[in-house]
Amino acid sequence: MGIVSGILGTAGLGSLAIMLLILARFGYKLGAVTKMRPYYQGYYIAIGLVIIAFVTRSIRVSVFWAPPDMIPAVLNDPIFYLCAYHLPLALGLSLGLIITWRYWSWLLKER
Repeated sequence: MGIVSGILGTAGLGSLAIMLLILARFGYKLGAVTKMRPYYQGYYIAIGLVIIAFVTRSIRVSVFWAPPDMIPAVLNDPIFYLCAYHLPLALGLSLGLIITWRYWSWLLKER
């Protein structure tokens, strides 16, 4: 069951990166119409951070079937996983949320 959830989790990270790319394109078009500052460029930073987490997770999932003595020690280190997976993912999604709020908060004010 671990390998299936690992692969699906990795696919979920890929879908998050695609979602941020779509939001960047929408933000570009909305900013061009409303003459807003180009906040959409922050989405590309967020995409980069999510891709770092995606690559780290992909490497981690690729060694699920390996015997424990064959796995590099760095992949079992919780500090490495915190710095290479959790922090970039949290920063990327937080940045995406802030930019999305900046672009689309007017929808909540309209009635």
